[in-house]
Amino acid sequence: MKSNYENIKRLKLSIQSALLGAITANMRNIAIDINENKIILYFFINGEISDDDRENISIIETEIIADFEDDFDIESIIKRIDSPELIVLERGYSVFQRKEC
Repeated sequence: MKSNYENIKRLKLSIQSALLGAITANMRNIAIDINENKIILYFFINGEISDDDRENISIIETEIIADFEDDFDIESIIKRIDSPELIVLERGYSVFQRKEC
């Protein structure tokens, strides 16, 4: 198995590809992390989280997990944090941050 550092690099590249054309106006921040054999995606959403948001995130998950071996699980954490409330990233690496006033 690759080192965590190598897996984080692969995950950063993978999510950049998965996010192309997938970011919606209500996504404020997206972050990633790997903990042992689990890929964790954090989505911070402005406003109500809709079924379309969940479907879009599921597609992003599918594209990412396709880039990794079968020994990884994936989990998405979706949090509603309305602007202008500050987003505090407790762990992981931010891969998208919306410009806000």
